[in-house]
Amino acid sequence: MLAHIVMAVAWPVGALVTALKMQRELCREAKPAGLPVLMDMYWLALAHSIPPLEYKLYGFTDRARRALMHDYVYWNDLPALAALTRRLGADSRDVQDKSRFARLCAAHHLPHVETLAVYERGRQTFPADPFVPQSEYLWSKALSLKGGAGGKKWHLEANGVRDEAGRLLPLDAFRIELARQDTIVQPFLDNHPVIGRLSNGRLAVLRVVTGMSPTGEAEPVATVLFLPHGECTTTVGAIVCGLDRGLIGKAVSPGGETVDRHPDTAATIAGLAVPFFDESVALACRAHAQAFARFAFLGWDIALTASGPLLLETNAGWGALPHQLLDGPLGRTAFSHLVSQYV
Repeated sequence: MLAHIVMAVAWPVGALVTALKMQRELCREAKPAGLPVLMDMYWLALAHSIPPLEYKLYGFTDRARRALMHDYVYWNDLPALAALTRRLGADSRDVQDKSRFARLCAAHHLPHVETLAVYERGRQTFPADPFVPQSEYLWSKALSLKGGAGGKKWHLEANGVRDEAGRLLPLDAFRIELARQDTIVQPFLDNHPVIGRLSNGRLAVLRVVTGMSPTGEAEPVATVLFLPHGECTTTVGAIVCGLDRGLIGKAVSPGGETVDRHPDTAATIAGLAVPFFDESVALACRAHAQAFARFAFLGWDIALTASGPLLLETNAGWGALPHQLLDGPLGRTAFSHLVSQYV
């Protein structure tokens, strides 16, 4: 009740401040930004809880787009989806803990990236014996964060393991370094050669959002492709590409600017056919239905390798923004009829 009271008081003030900020940004972008736009932005925030930030991002100054405003999923709708997941009895640890996620995938014979070692609370919890790396290149990341947070690449050499800064750590020191945070260690994966032309050498990620249907089957909702570039090593800050049946359409930078060529390789982005696209969508649907059926919606991160797709992780909080910026409102996808079964 206290949270509702705080929200009721803070929302009108916060919405006005944000609306004024968005008006200034629209002015800088030479888009309609007069008093009628400001009043419309603020009115929709008060009457329909549409955040001014997303009013601006989704281009509601255009009448045709504004007409679809009730088909969008907004950031303040996401707590309701989280509550739905809890109501269905899903265990959030199944998706938050990457080691647990990998075990569930293995139990259901789902292709996924291998777990080499796990460190929790300052000690190694997997495998039972002290970790001795065998792969030439390794990838470590935070055990329970999403988007590849805390990701580091390591190179196994004769005298130890070298990080990207050039430090050579003896094996014991390497293990101590891994134990500094809750960490999972996996083989470093290479992109499929077709995708490799659109990457800075880091792993590109195919995001597939799926939802559970009334018949107990999972259906695809939306797909995007994340392309690392520059200093970017994960999906955070990556170039985001819209997909139409596996073909890349529009690609945008984190700031929303259209990107025609990859900034590191100069390869043309639009029109490229994503390898193993249909197989990846089918894999995500199968994984959702077989191993994670209590989650209403999940966003799957999939690696596209030369030998096929591999599940990297999945997230209950998958974020609607990149999908809707590129492909329009989720209410015009399978999301609409899937979520309606729970309402």
